[in-house]
Amino acid sequence: MMTGNKSLRGTVQSHTIIRVPGKSHAADAPFVLLLVELDDGERLLGHFRGSTPPAIGARVAGGGADNETPTFSIAGEKS
Repeated sequence: MMTGNKSLRGTVQSHTIIRVPGKSHAADAPFVLLLVELDDGERLLGHFRGSTPPAIGARVAGGGADNETPTFSIAGEKS
């Protein structure tokens, strides 16, 4: 469970492209959703900043606040 603004780093375990989302995210489609295993072993879902999914095993970094889906980019890239 995320608490406050938290910096997240981990490895991509899986990904999918959401092409037909629910009404609340329709303006964002299509978007990439990642399953990331964080360095502390926790797994979570997050958005990817980009239209092409990163490779499985890629290192990503991101962040988010409580009750928000985190957003990730390739580790080391500027957002």
